[in-house]
Amino acid sequence: MTVIALGSVAGSPGVTRLAIGLAGAWPDERRRIVVEADPDGGRLGAELGVGVEPGLMALALAARSGRLSSDDVLVGGAAAVGPWFLVPAPPSGEQATSALRHASTVLAATMSESVGDIWLVDTGRLSTRSPALPFAVVADQVVLVSGGSFAALQLVAHRVDALMQTGCQVAVVVVEPTPWPAAEVAGFVGTELLGVFPAVRHGRRADIASMRGSAWRGWWRSVESLAATLAGRGSVAVDGPVTSGPGAPSGFVDPVSPGWPQ
Repeated sequence: MTVIALGSVAGSPGVTRLAIGLAGAWPDERRRIVVEADPDGGRLGAELGVGVEPGLMALALAARSGRLSSDDVLVGGAAAVGPWFLVPAPPSGEQATSALRHASTVLAATMSESVGDIWLVDTGRLSTRSPALPFAVVADQVVLVSGGSFAALQLVAHRVDALMQTGCQVAVVVVEPTPWPAAEVAGFVGTELLGVFPAVRHGRRADIASMRGSAWRGWWRSVESLAATLAGRGSVAVDGPVTSGPGAPSGFVDPVSPGWPQ
Protein backbone atom coordinates (compact mmCIF):
# COMPACT_ATOMS: atom_id res chain seq x y z
CA MET A 1 0.00 0.00 0.00
CA THR A 2 0.86 3.68 -0.19
CA VAL A 3 -1.44 5.93 1.82
CA ILE A 4 -0.80 9.67 1.96
CA ALA A 5 -3.08 11.69 4.24
CA LEU A 6 -3.06 15.41 3.50
CA GLY A 7 -4.49 18.00 5.87
CA SER A 8 -4.19 21.46 7.28
CA VAL A 9 -4.47 23.09 10.68
CA ALA A 10 -6.18 26.37 9.79
CA GLY A 11 -7.13 28.44 6.79
CA SER A 12 -7.11 27.15 3.21
CA PRO A 13 -3.46 26.58 2.30
CA GLY A 14 -4.19 24.36 -0.73
CA VAL A 15 -4.66 20.80 0.56
CA THR A 16 -7.24 19.83 -2.06
CA ARG A 17 -5.16 21.21 -4.92
CA LEU A 18 -2.15 19.33 -3.62
CA ALA A 19 -4.10 16.06 -3.47
CA ILE A 20 -5.16 16.23 -7.11
CA GLY A 21 -1.73 17.54 -8.09
CA LEU A 22 -0.08 14.47 -6.58
CA ALA A 23 -2.58 12.23 -8.39
CA GLY A 24 -1.61 13.83 -11.68
CA ALA A 25 2.12 13.94 -11.01
CA TRP A 26 2.64 10.54 -9.38
CA PRO A 27 5.81 9.07 -10.95
CA ASP A 28 4.56 5.57 -11.76
CA GLU A 29 1.52 3.87 -13.25
CA ARG A 30 -0.11 2.41 -10.14
CA ARG A 31 -3.78 3.16 -9.55
CA ARG A 32 -4.24 6.50 -7.82
CA ILE A 33 -7.36 7.12 -5.77
CA VAL A 34 -8.09 10.56 -4.32
CA VAL A 35 -10.48 10.31 -1.37
CA GLU A 36 -12.23 13.51 -0.39
CA ALA A 37 -12.53 13.00 3.38
CA ASP A 38 -13.02 16.58 4.53
CA PRO A 39 -15.58 16.71 7.37
CA ASP A 40 -16.56 20.21 6.21
CA GLY A 41 -17.81 18.81 2.90
CA GLY A 42 -16.40 18.37 -0.59
CA ARG A 43 -16.24 20.39 -3.77
CA LEU A 44 -14.28 18.22 -6.19
CA GLY A 45 -17.35 16.43 -7.52
CA ALA A 46 -18.69 19.78 -8.70
CA GLU A 47 -15.35 21.21 -9.82
CA LEU A 48 -14.44 18.13 -11.85
CA GLY A 49 -17.95 17.63 -13.20
CA VAL A 50 -18.39 14.06 -11.92
CA GLY A 51 -21.04 14.71 -9.24
CA VAL A 52 -21.05 13.30 -5.73
CA GLU A 53 -22.70 9.92 -6.34
CA PRO A 54 -21.31 7.37 -6.25
CA GLY A 55 -19.02 8.69 -3.59
CA LEU A 56 -18.40 8.86 0.12
CA MET A 57 -22.09 8.58 1.02
CA ALA A 58 -22.47 5.36 -0.96
CA LEU A 59 -19.37 3.93 0.70
CA ALA A 60 -20.75 4.80 4.14
CA LEU A 61 -23.73 2.56 3.39
CA ALA A 62 -21.55 -0.20 1.93
CA ALA A 63 -19.24 -0.06 4.97
CA ARG A 64 -22.04 -1.43 7.13
CA SER A 65 -21.02 -4.86 5.84
CA GLY A 66 -17.80 -4.38 7.80
CA ARG A 67 -15.33 -4.96 4.98
CA LEU A 68 -14.59 -3.43 1.57
CA SER A 69 -11.94 -4.25 -1.01
CA SER A 70 -10.17 -1.68 -3.17
CA ASP A 71 -12.28 -2.79 -6.11
CA ASP A 72 -15.44 -2.37 -4.02
CA VAL A 73 -14.42 1.24 -3.38
CA LEU A 74 -13.77 1.95 -7.06
CA VAL A 75 -16.95 0.29 -8.31
CA GLY A 76 -19.27 1.55 -5.59
CA GLY A 77 -17.86 4.94 -4.68
CA ALA A 78 -15.43 6.38 -7.22
CA ALA A 79 -15.46 8.20 -10.54
CA ALA A 80 -12.69 8.03 -13.11
CA VAL A 81 -10.94 11.35 -13.72
CA GLY A 82 -8.59 10.64 -16.59
CA PRO A 83 -5.95 8.19 -15.35
CA TRP A 84 -6.92 8.42 -11.65
CA PHE A 85 -10.03 8.03 -9.52
CA LEU A 86 -11.96 10.31 -7.18
CA VAL A 87 -14.15 9.39 -4.23
CA PRO A 88 -16.10 12.64 -3.86
CA ALA A 89 -17.63 13.89 -0.62
CA PRO A 90 -21.03 15.55 -0.43
CA PRO A 91 -20.98 19.36 -0.21
CA SER A 92 -22.84 19.26 3.09
CA GLY A 93 -20.52 19.25 6.09
CA GLU A 94 -23.16 17.47 8.15
CA GLN A 95 -23.47 14.66 5.60
CA ALA A 96 -19.71 14.38 5.11
CA THR A 97 -19.10 14.17 8.86
CA SER A 98 -21.78 11.51 9.26
CA ALA A 99 -20.37 9.47 6.37
CA LEU A 100 -16.87 9.62 7.81
CA ARG A 101 -18.05 8.56 11.25
CA HIS A 102 -19.65 5.48 9.72
CA ALA A 103 -17.04 4.64 7.08
CA SER A 104 -13.58 5.98 7.92
CA THR A 105 -12.45 3.01 10.01
CA VAL A 106 -13.54 0.49 7.37
CA LEU A 107 -12.07 2.53 4.51
CA ALA A 108 -8.80 2.98 6.39
CA ALA A 109 -8.58 -0.79 6.80
CA THR A 110 -9.23 -1.18 3.06
CA MET A 111 -6.34 1.14 2.30
CA SER A 112 -3.96 -0.58 4.67
CA GLU A 113 -4.76 -3.98 3.13
CA SER A 114 -4.63 -2.92 -0.53
CA VAL A 115 -1.69 -3.94 -2.69
CA GLY A 116 -0.22 -1.67 -5.32
CA ASP A 117 -2.68 1.22 -5.02
CA ILE A 118 -1.92 4.86 -4.19
CA TRP A 119 -4.41 6.45 -1.81
CA LEU A 120 -4.34 10.24 -1.52
CA VAL A 121 -6.70 11.32 1.24
CA ASP A 122 -7.78 14.94 1.63
CA THR A 123 -8.69 15.11 5.33
CA GLY A 124 -9.38 18.85 5.48
CA ARG A 125 -8.46 20.37 8.82
CA LEU A 126 -6.89 17.41 10.54
CA SER A 127 -6.90 16.99 14.31
CA THR A 128 -7.11 14.15 16.82
CA ARG A 129 -10.86 14.88 17.07
CA SER A 130 -11.49 14.59 13.34
CA PRO A 131 -13.61 11.71 12.00
CA ALA A 132 -10.94 11.45 9.28
CA LEU A 133 -8.23 10.55 11.82
CA PRO A 134 -8.28 6.79 10.99
CA PHE A 135 -6.83 7.62 7.57
CA ALA A 136 -3.96 9.51 9.16
CA VAL A 137 -3.22 6.68 11.57
CA VAL A 138 -2.78 4.09 8.77
CA ALA A 139 -0.99 6.48 6.41
CA ASP A 140 2.60 5.94 5.36
CA GLN A 141 2.89 9.72 5.57
CA VAL A 142 0.73 12.51 6.93
CA VAL A 143 1.42 15.82 5.18
CA LEU A 144 0.25 18.98 6.93
CA VAL A 145 0.07 21.99 4.61
CA SER A 146 0.48 25.42 6.17
CA GLY A 147 1.13 29.03 5.42
CA GLY A 148 4.58 30.27 6.33
CA SER A 149 3.79 32.99 8.86
CA PHE A 150 4.59 32.69 12.55
CA ALA A 151 0.88 32.71 13.39
CA ALA A 152 0.30 29.72 11.11
CA LEU A 153 3.40 27.75 12.04
CA GLN A 154 2.86 27.96 15.79
CA LEU A 155 -0.45 26.14 15.28
CA VAL A 156 1.31 23.50 13.21
CA ALA A 157 3.88 22.76 15.92
CA HIS A 158 1.17 21.85 18.43
CA ARG A 159 -0.79 19.79 15.86
CA VAL A 160 2.30 17.84 14.81
CA ASP A 161 2.91 16.84 18.42
CA ALA A 162 -0.71 15.81 18.99
CA LEU A 163 -0.86 13.71 15.81
CA MET A 164 2.46 12.03 16.52
CA GLN A 165 1.11 10.92 19.89
CA THR A 166 -1.58 8.94 18.02
CA GLY A 167 1.12 7.15 16.01
CA CYS A 168 0.95 9.29 12.85
CA GLN A 169 4.04 9.83 10.71
CA VAL A 170 3.82 13.59 10.21
CA ALA A 171 5.72 15.96 7.92
CA VAL A 172 4.98 19.47 6.75
CA VAL A 173 4.73 21.45 3.52
CA VAL A 174 4.87 25.24 3.80
CA VAL A 175 3.40 27.66 1.28
CA GLU A 176 5.29 30.88 0.68
CA PRO A 177 5.92 33.51 1.81
CA THR A 178 7.95 32.61 4.85
CA PRO A 179 10.88 34.63 6.21
CA TRP A 180 12.75 31.64 7.65
CA PRO A 181 15.05 29.07 6.03
CA ALA A 182 13.81 25.50 5.75
CA ALA A 183 15.98 24.19 8.59
CA GLU A 184 14.58 26.74 11.03
CA VAL A 185 11.00 25.97 10.00
CA ALA A 186 11.58 22.23 10.48
CA GLY A 187 13.10 22.82 13.89
CA PHE A 188 10.23 25.05 14.95
CA VAL A 189 7.40 22.69 13.88
CA GLY A 190 9.26 19.67 15.24
CA THR A 191 9.27 17.47 12.16
CA GLU A 192 10.54 17.13 8.60
CA LEU A 193 9.81 19.90 6.13
CA LEU A 194 9.07 18.22 2.80
CA GLY A 195 9.09 21.40 0.79
CA VAL A 196 8.36 25.11 0.51
CA PHE A 197 5.80 25.65 -2.23
CA PRO A 198 5.37 28.87 -4.20
CA ALA A 199 2.13 30.73 -3.67
CA VAL A 200 0.15 30.94 -6.92
CA ARG A 201 -1.42 34.25 -7.84
CA HIS A 202 -4.80 33.18 -9.17
CA GLY A 203 -5.81 36.44 -10.81
CA ARG A 204 -9.39 36.30 -12.03
CA ARG A 205 -9.48 32.50 -12.15
CA ALA A 206 -8.92 30.15 -9.24
CA ASP A 207 -10.57 27.03 -10.71
CA ILE A 208 -8.97 23.70 -11.49
CA ALA A 209 -8.69 24.43 -15.20
CA SER A 210 -6.42 27.38 -14.37
CA MET A 211 -3.86 24.93 -12.98
CA ARG A 212 -2.60 24.39 -16.54
CA GLY A 213 -1.58 28.04 -16.72
CA SER A 214 1.99 29.35 -16.65
CA ALA A 215 1.49 30.78 -13.15
CA TRP A 216 1.41 27.22 -11.82
CA ARG A 217 4.69 25.98 -13.35
CA GLY A 218 6.77 26.47 -10.22
CA TRP A 219 4.06 24.85 -8.15
CA TRP A 220 3.98 21.81 -10.44
CA ARG A 221 7.74 21.41 -10.15
CA SER A 222 7.35 21.35 -6.37
CA VAL A 223 4.52 18.82 -6.63
CA GLU A 224 6.53 16.50 -8.88
CA SER A 225 9.45 16.63 -6.45
CA LEU A 226 7.14 15.88 -3.52
CA ALA A 227 5.47 13.02 -5.42
CA ALA A 228 8.86 11.44 -6.08
CA THR A 229 9.76 11.70 -2.40
CA LEU A 230 6.46 10.24 -1.21
CA ALA A 231 6.53 7.43 -3.77
CA GLY A 232 9.60 6.07 -2.04
CA ARG A 233 7.94 5.97 1.38
CA GLY A 234 5.12 3.53 0.72
CA SER A 235 5.24 -0.22 1.06
CA VAL A 236 6.00 -0.43 -2.67
CA ALA A 237 8.63 2.06 -3.81
CA VAL A 238 8.76 3.58 -7.27
CA ASP A 239 11.30 2.18 -9.74
CA GLY A 240 13.04 4.13 -12.45
CA PRO A 241 13.78 7.81 -13.01
CA VAL A 242 11.34 10.62 -12.40
CA THR A 243 11.00 13.15 -15.18
CA SER A 244 9.84 16.72 -14.76
CA GLY A 245 8.15 18.82 -17.41
CA PRO A 246 7.67 22.57 -17.66
CA GLY A 247 4.03 22.56 -16.57
CA ALA A 248 1.12 20.33 -15.60
CA PRO A 249 1.99 16.63 -16.11
CA SER A 250 0.08 14.38 -18.49
CA GLY A 251 -1.73 12.77 -15.56
CA PHE A 252 -3.46 16.05 -14.78
CA VAL A 253 -6.68 16.39 -16.76
CA ASP A 254 -9.01 19.29 -17.25
CA PRO A 255 -12.46 19.10 -15.64
CA VAL A 256 -14.96 17.07 -17.62
CA SER A 257 -18.02 19.22 -16.99
CA PRO A 258 -19.51 20.21 -20.37
CA GLY A 259 -20.19 23.67 -18.96
CA TRP A 260 -16.60 24.33 -17.91
CA PRO A 261 -15.32 27.68 -19.15
CA GLN A 262 -12.60 27.50 -21.77
